[in-house]
Amino acid sequence: MEKRVVKLQVMLNDSELEEIDDWRFENRAASRSAAVRELIFESLEKWKETRQQAASSDDEG
Repeated sequence: MEKRVVKLQVMLNDSELEEIDDWRFENRAASRSAAVRELIFESLEKWKETRQQAASSDDEG
């Protein structure tokens, strides 16, 4: 695993934090940070897939 060397601060409102905490407990994430990293990772993977699908559609059309 690559060493984490960048610190990113994010401001959230109470309801956003509550949703992250709910996700954290449902998915047994070790910490809020771990939950946020996983949510970011999952979102980026979906975004990459969407971009690839769009590029494939453009190539076909």
